[in-house]
Amino acid sequence: MADRVVIKERVEIDPDSPVPEFDMPNTKAYAAVARREEHGDLIAYVCDPRIPFRHDDIDSVRGMTGSAMMRFVEWGVAVWAPARRRLPVLVYERPQGGRVAKAVSDVQEPMSEDRIVRGFLTPAVALLRDLSTRGVAHRAIRPDNLFFADPAKKLIALGDCLTCPPGLYNPAFCETLEQAMADPAARGRGGVADDLYSLGVCLIFLVLGRNPIHELGATEMIERKINLGSYGALTAGARIQMNMMELLRGLLSDDPRERWSIREIELWIGGRRLTPKQAKLPSKAARPITIAGRDYENVRSAAEGLARNWLTAGDMLRGHDFDNWVRRSLNDDKVVENVNKVLGNHAALQGAPESDTPRLVTRACMALDPAAPIRHKGFSAHIDGVGAALALEFDRDDVRQKVSDFINGRFVGLWMSLQARTRSDLNELYAIYDKLPMVLNQTGPGFGMERVLYALNPHIHCRSPLIEHLYVTRIEELVPALERAASAKDRGGRPMDRHIAAFSVARSPDVDERFVRPLTGTDQTGTDHVLAALTLLARVQAMTKSGPAPALAAWFVDLMKSSVNGFANLKQRKAMEQSVTRAAETGLLIELQNIYGDTKAVQRDQQGYARAMQEHQHCGAQIQQLSIEIQNREHMASELGEQVAAVASGVIGSIGSTAIIIAFML
Repeated sequence: MADRVVIKERVEIDPDSPVPEFDMPNTKAYAAVARREEHGDLIAYVCDPRIPFRHDDIDSVRGMTGSAMMRFVEWGVAVWAPARRRLPVLVYERPQGGRVAKAVSDVQEPMSEDRIVRGFLTPAVALLRDLSTRGVAHRAIRPDNLFFADPAKKLIALGDCLTCPPGLYNPAFCETLEQAMADPAARGRGGVADDLYSLGVCLIFLVLGRNPIHELGATEMIERKINLGSYGALTAGARIQMNMMELLRGLLSDDPRERWSIREIELWIGGRRLTPKQAKLPSKAARPITIAGRDYENVRSAAEGLARNWLTAGDMLRGHDFDNWVRRSLNDDKVVENVNKVLGNHAALQGAPESDTPRLVTRACMALDPAAPIRHKGFSAHIDGVGAALALEFDRDDVRQKVSDFINGRFVGLWMSLQARTRSDLNELYAIYDKLPMVLNQTGPGFGMERVLYALNPHIHCRSPLIEHLYVTRIEELVPALERAASAKDRGGRPMDRHIAAFSVARSPDVDERFVRPLTGTDQTGTDHVLAALTLLARVQAMTKSGPAPALAAWFVDLMKSSVNGFANLKQRKAMEQSVTRAAETGLLIELQNIYGDTKAVQRDQQGYARAMQEHQHCGAQIQQLSIEIQNREHMASELGEQVAAVASGVIGSIGSTAIIIAFML
């Protein structure tokens, strides 16, 4: 039996009590109880660590009251014993009536208009208004995420919207055209207009008691919406009352400018009735354009055709058919203006190198359908959804390559220039994208795709294999997490890898690229690389005041033994070993860094060693000379004897001569 998990002393979760009827895709629900506050029954969603949850929106959703959405209570990161790791947990009040539908393919009794309006539409619209004023969209409105809020099943509430990226699990039929065209993980935040569209889809389900087109794939669904309009595609000819038809046509308009606003829905609820709007379909060209053997009659379908056939679309773009179709068959000056802006004239297209073909296809798609996501080499994303897509599939080489091509293509600025109106947060995101190619194309630790991952996901946890299970999301948690990793018996390796380096730079302005560039050295097996890692983590520890880390310090001492043993002066080596031991016991990495990074001590040792070597060489030369002399002592003795005899004879001769002269003179 697993121990109960406590979240911020407010909520107690029982890991042995799953409640599968409230499970979300890839997120399991468990029974929970409040410890102090007066709450009803609670459910806790234990998140999948691979899927980034909506951390930025938690504070906005916190404190919302009413019955139109499951009430958010608390969240935290806790040790989840069944998984043997730390995981984020989000807690909600438990709806009392269960799910409205277990799957989008369910068939049930249709609801009356009055029941839908009173029990679902009215509270849902009030909720969306409140969310909109807080700058948040729900983005998880779909038939299988609706719950009966009360035991009598009169009130319908929206389910969880925080445990996964916006729109991730919404089927294509629940999403607007612009959102459905993007990869599910890359749909981006969206807005209230997207929620109102999804609300309309749920109304069809409740009115008909079924989803007429749930069996269609995403590609076919998108084609039908383009060619028939969303209302026609989603209702599939089903008979709907005139009053509800007016509402649904307003909510499901494919033109966001004509889609009903919250105010218009409130007027409809208050009794205002209008003639149902007819779907505004894209204008047909005078003649279709053929792409990969299929004919397309309007710009949106042609753009979708180009994106899905990007490998062969380049030849068609360079030919005369595309130019003639755009300029003569469409009769749309805006499209011609966009094509001139992003592609240039036909001569420029023909003169572009073959390697630019994928970029040309992407630009052509943007020119034909500016509201659609950016589609490049099989990857389709809104610019605020790229980070989530990368986080979900970071381990896949093909996904990393697609994101890399997307960033290096520098499409974001061009896409934004084609928009009639953009959100302010996208302008901030553009500034990030503008810098990403520079860091992406550097290969060293602290750069590359890891850096992109953390730059585009400000709250994602560090994916380093050393500490991934500890779910570190803030720079303040990094050194304590590494301390735990250092205390493990099988720690192995080193306390630094590409993820830790990139996470450190991305999460703190006080750890800039000066701290990671030394990690880029070609010799990553030597002490220079370890010293660079120590310097970076010492900076993090000092900046975050995260406390002593003696086990981590001891890890670095082990890794730097060769540096200490490299000292030639035995006394200096002994003194350094003692200093290192004292510094490691404090657990302060800066103390170790000061010792290992003392270049003057190294220089002194090297200079002393050089002097000793010179003295050694001089002594060796003298010894060698003496050895030579000893080996030739007989020859040297003979020569010395001859020299002595010659000198002696000379002296004796001189003395004798002197004596004779003196005697003669006397």
